[in-house]
Formats: sequence, C-alpha cells, structure tokens
Amino acid sequence: MSTERMGRRTSEMSKPRKRRRLNREGGKVLCSALVAWFAGLLLCPPAFTQSNDYQQALQKYEKKDYASALSLEERVLQQDKNDASWRHLYGLTLAALGRFPEAEDNLRQAIASEPQQPTFCYDLGYVLYQEKKYAEAFVPLKRAVELDDNNLQARFLLGRVYVSAYPVLGNPDFIRLSLEQFEFIAKKDERYPLVHYHLALLHGFEGKLPEEREELLAELKYYPHDVKARVELGEVLLKMGQTQKALEQLLRAEKQAPEMSMVHFDLAKVYRRTHQTAQALAAARECVELDPKFAEGYYLLGQLYREANQPERARHEMERFHELQGKR
Repeated sequence: MSTERMGRRTSEMSKPRKRRRLNREGGKVLCSALVAWFAGLLLCPPAFTQSNDYQQALQKYEKKDYASALSLEERVLQQDKNDASWRHLYGLTLAALGRFPEAEDNLRQAIASEPQQPTFCYDLGYVLYQEKKYAEAFVPLKRAVELDDNNLQARFLLGRVYVSAYPVLGNPDFIRLSLEQFEFIAKKDERYPLVHYHLALLHGFEGKLPEEREELLAELKYYPHDVKARVELGEVLLKMGQTQKALEQLLRAEKQAPEMSMVHFDLAKVYRRTHQTAQALAAARECVELDPKFAEGYYLLGQLYREANQPERARHEMERFHELQGKR
C-alpha cells in the first residue's frame, strides 16, 4: 500500500470525532485544552476577576459564536498581552475562523510564555496538521508527547504525521515510529477510535495481511458502523483468497454506505474474481458515477469491458483513465 493510498483511506482525518472518532471530513478546530482547563491543569490559570470573562469566551467558542469570543479575547489581551491562556484561546478562535497565519502566531506566543504546557503544543500541531503542514506539525506534536507521555490525542496525530510527512522528512523508519504511537495508544485504551484501523493500514503497508485483518476486526468489534474499516477488511480478505467472506463484508458495507465509491470498486473486484461479469460491470460503473475523478475506477471498468469482449467501450474507459492520470 503506497503512502498516497494510505492518505486516500485516511484523509480526512484529523482529530478524534464525536463518538470519539476521527473527524474524517476535517472541520472546525477543536480545543483539546478545554477539559484540561476545567480540571485545573493549566500551569497559570487566570485570576478570579478574569475567570468569569474567560468562561464567557470559552462558552462562546464552544457555541461557535466565534465573532463574540474574538471580541472578548481581544479586549482582554489589550490589557495583558502576556496571558498565555487567553493567547491560546485567541489562537484557537482565529483558527476556527480560518485565519490560520494569525492562529499559528498566537499559539506560538502562548507556547513561548508557557513552554511546558503540552496542550498548547498539541493544539499548534493540530492547526498545522489541518493546514497540511505535516513537517511543521511534527515538532510541536512530538514536544506534546514528551511533556505528557499519556497524551493519547497527541500520540494519535503524531502517528499520522510520521506517515503524512514522510515525503518531506524522508525518515526511513516512519512505519516503525508510527506503529510505536498507535501501539502505545492501543495498550492504554483498546477502544480508542481508529487506532486499530491505523495499525491495520501500517501492517498493510508492510504486506502483513493476517495482522492487518486482525486489527480491522478489532476496529469493527468496537465500531461496527465504521464503513471504511469494513471496506478495507473486504479488500484484505480478497487478497487473502477468502472471496466469500470478502463479499459478505462488502455487501454489508454497501447497505451502510451505498454512496461510497470504494464499496462499489471493491465489489467489482470481488465479482470479477468470481467471474460474475455483469455484476462486476454494474459495480464498476456505479463507482465512477459516484466518483468521476477516480482514475482507478475507469481502469478497472476498461479491463472488465475488454474481458466482456466490448473493445470500443474498453478503449473509451482507458482513455478516461489516462486523461485523469495526466492531471495528477
């Protein structure tokens, strides 16, 4: 499995989503430090007179009333530019508004004021990750883990960064380093969302199909509605020659997410393996209809038309495949 393929399977995914899963579609920046703040874990909590204002800003942030939160944060920071907690919250609000350069600058200022605060480091890393600045995100995320060994969120994102930043950092040990993070998380919390899915992808990258299958089964044990994990499992089972089991998983995935192009792509491959040409063609056509820019879908469709002795249609689909490949 290539790093590009791995990215396709996991793109999205930036931070644990609701039901403690990763938000695969990206989205608004979430503040990992909020719970820590209420628990009194910040090194220098605001004075009591500021606390009420801070809670108001925090509530506005949580309610996505970012403009109001920003106004209150700016007013307080005009009086005390060195308050790291406010500077941190201000940075997160700017990020939520898409003002990333300013967000980065303020989060870095918060870290400079309180360099031992792991949540500040994590949130800067998360913002950089959202911007796809993977190589830059590596430093604060690694620092967050050094400051708090049990920060599972930081470890999760660091594990992803090792893979995503590989083309830039060129670290030949990126699989081992990424595995270390996800294995640590799985030992601490075996139900941690997506940890088994990511372990599976890494095993698949190394061609370890039995290990990949077991991790996907573990993910589905805790999150049976995780369609991407089910599709990946179907593909692994197909590679292992367990065609009927693969078909069962993919048909179940189709019921869960009929709009997902990869479900139909893998179904087409299963039907092709079992010489069900009509079903394979129908599934492949559905795949490219759902995702017209998915080059591999046209390649598979072209192969199927050729095998069905329909050369003109095969040529048309292969031309579309080469056209899309040229745009990459």
